[in-house]
Amino acid sequence: MPSEHRRRALALICLSALAVATNYTNHGPILGFIRADFGIVAAQAGAIATAFFLGAAATMLFGGIIADRIGTKPAVTAGFLIVVISNLGIGIAAPTFDALLAWRVLGGLGGGFSFAAGSSYTRSIFDDRGRHFAQGLYGAAFLLGSSLTLIVIPWLAGVEGDWHRAYTISALFVAAIWLAWTLFAPRGSTPSGQGGMGAAFMRAVRARNTIILALCHMCGFGMAMVIGTWVTLYLSETFGLGLALAGALGTTALVLGIVGRLSGGGILEAGVRPVRLIRAALVAAAVGLAGMALATTVAAPAGLALAGVAIVATGLGVGLPYAAVFNGAAASVPDSPASAQAIVGWGGLLIAIVGPPLVGGLLDLSGGFAAGFLVLAAVPALVLVATTQLRPFEMEAPGGIEVEMDPASA
Repeated sequence: MPSEHRRRALALICLSALAVATNYTNHGPILGFIRADFGIVAAQAGAIATAFFLGAAATMLFGGIIADRIGTKPAVTAGFLIVVISNLGIGIAAPTFDALLAWRVLGGLGGGFSFAAGSSYTRSIFDDRGRHFAQGLYGAAFLLGSSLTLIVIPWLAGVEGDWHRAYTISALFVAAIWLAWTLFAPRGSTPSGQGGMGAAFMRAVRARNTIILALCHMCGFGMAMVIGTWVTLYLSETFGLGLALAGALGTTALVLGIVGRLSGGGILEAGVRPVRLIRAALVAAAVGLAGMALATTVAAPAGLALAGVAIVATGLGVGLPYAAVFNGAAASVPDSPASAQAIVGWGGLLIAIVGPPLVGGLLDLSGGFAAGFLVLAAVPALVLVATTQLRPFEMEAPGGIEVEMDPASA
């Protein structure tokens, strides 16, 4: 990509990520109002998040394959448009809980279709120096969009809890960014043209690294979405905080995820081995989630302080490995990068799909959040063991230095 287009391309792809990611958590701060409006239990409320990510899971792999065939910008544009339509539908045409879930699924279909194309587009902006930082910035934009909704959506809903109005206004914001992307974003990477769509996908799925890195991303993005869904309610019900304060404090995990994704890209640019970064992040996520569970058993204010420290650890843990897993997947399958990144992204959806209703169901059964967070803490601990099976691969670093992922030497 010509150098004069790079800044514009990076800014617009990050804005598109921010806009799509508002859908990840825009239901979280107003779950109480939605539950009251439709008369649903906590497990059903958790399904609002699951609906979006189920839709994303259905199209993410296909979106990566298509991006490898037709180019990255057209794939991002098409998926992003579907997200815009979904947002507007929830705001003006969701009179029942089933209708709300249907619109959420539609939004997920668009978000999933465009995700891997966006990641591949970002990687193509820079040839060498800056590639990891750009990928980290793209990933950080998703968490920024997710965290902003925790603050903005309660304000848009108002004291009366008008969640339809909140969705409608936020949908107009998303639509404006889609228009800017469509009109002004430079064209991204061109199709590889090597074999059919099935061949591109099979090259990616046969690479062991894509599967293991998908599990690692499951403990990053997936965990971030579970926290984003329940952290406001966790802080308000466990420690008696007001909704606005709980939402503001709850953004800590996602804000630190933003810092982690940016920092992770910078760490890779400095030549640190990706496997070390990934493993450190898995440890932090496991410890943080366990700490959030333990905090529910400790009396305030010590319990709230422990929860704060645990949220910080979790936020860093879910953020740091983003650039490593996505650029690593593309480096492992260089002739089908979007397909490989789609597989990694799909893995991240697993916990995003099952996590929110799991925590909600355990909340209904136990009356507290401890059980759900303890179950989640076990996941990164298990994936940590799986990273011993990562095969060596090379990732570009500044100045042409090759950074090799080699578990044996990490």
